[in-house]
Amino acid sequence: MKHTTITHLHRNLLFAFVLILAGLSAANAQRRSEEEIKRIQDAKIAIITNRLSLTPEQSTGFWPVYNEFSQKRREIHRAQRKIVNDKKAEGKTDDQALNNLKEVQDLRQKELDLEKEYQNKFLKVISAAQVIELYKAEKTFNDMLLQRLKQKN
Repeated sequence: MKHTTITHLHRNLLFAFVLILAGLSAANAQRRSEEEIKRIQDAKIAIITNRLSLTPEQSTGFWPVYNEFSQKRREIHRAQRKIVNDKKAEGKTDDQALNNLKEVQDLRQKELDLEKEYQNKFLKVISAAQVIELYKAEKTFNDMLLQRLKQKN
């Protein structure tokens, strides 16, 4: 009976140890992921700041508006990915597929409306030429990010 208890205790300890290691590994992966996201965000900020040549006054007004815009745009993109990724089930009817297409189109329109709204907000703190440079800087950054991802894979 003692042998069974010891074996059972060892199994429980081993299981606990594996769980702890898995938790540490997940925490490290999340930390690495968070650090990588921070580096990406810092690079994006640097590119935008450089391309727009923001004055200190412009910078104070621009970044809160830009961060709000970026967050709302990310939410729209997440919703689009969710529709595409979560609704790939086999055997969809045409009506279901059309509904998914309509949802994606509605989100694309929502993104366009968001861009129009925030363009007006940007124009209150930066010039039209700087808004154009913002769009160019975002495109440059996204292209660089895609290249980096291709190199990793």
